Amino acid sequence: SSSSTVNTNQTEIRAFRTENVPMQVITLRLTKENYFSWSPAMTMGIAGRGRTAYIDGRNPEPARTSGLWHTWFLEDNQVKTWNVNSISTDIQPLILRKNTARDMWVVLEQMYGQKKTAIRTYQIMKTIYGIRQGNSSVAEYYGALKAKWEELDYHSDISWHCPQDQTLYVAQEWENKVFLFLAGLNDEFEGVRSQILNSGDVSSIEDVYSCVEAEEQRRLVTNEGKRELVPYHERSTLVSRGPGGPSRSLRRCTHCKKTGHTVDYCWIFIQRRRETKGGLLLGGHLYL
Repeated sequence: SSSSTVNTNQTEIRAFRTENVPMQVITLRLTKENYFSWSPAMTMGIAGRGRTAYIDGRNPEPARTSGLWHTWFLEDNQVKTWNVNSISTDIQPLILRKNTARDMWVVLEQMYGQKKTAIRTYQIMKTIYGIRQGNSSVAEYYGALKAKWEELDYHSDISWHCPQDQTLYVAQEWENKVFLFLAGLNDEFEGVRSQILNSGDVSSIEDVYSCVEAEEQRRLVTNEGKRELVPYHERSTLVSRGPGGPSRSLRRCTHCKKTGHTVDYCWIFIQRRRETKGGLLLGGHLYL
């Protein structure tokens, strides 16, 4: 009688677990091209439900005679379901009949997660150099570049023997990223792009992004939340023509005395402010 009660309770517990388990843990689906975005997202989703050991090999299948097997079988199939539901339909048949969630994970990693393949590095580099802002916001454009940079870093696992050379290489790589980011911006950001390039000192990619994004936010406020998609050279021609025909500038910086921006978005002033600790800022001038 007591044994029957225990078995009934265990059945109810398993049914409860099954009913409350989601069918998916992430919305991103694995394709043949996005493994390096899918894998960390999927790992986080599985880890958030305490099932990481089922994909990294730390929880192998126990003996079927063991009292742990039924719980393991239930939870392993939950992870297998998450795996199948998070990949595209053309990939599903490749793993559908695998015995364990770990087997599925290994197959996907072997097929799509190989590092240092020349063809994959070439594809990533080609994509990076082809990314342009277009109709995307600055944040969306930067996010697309950053995702590809991280994927490229994964394939460029270099073993350095000289710390100085590594430091110089990393600095050069970050400078190249700044140039790529600026080159892909829409023409409407020509003003802030010129400021950054003419400053003589290229800052980190995060600082450059912050400056450009701030300019975008200023434009959104000015245009009541609508992004300007008119090419810079066309818009600047329209703006510079006054009612009588003579050229005029709508904005002038009180710090560098150049037109096309205000002191709040002057890259030279921002750089100087970052380099100077302390002091008083009044009307675009720095008083120490």
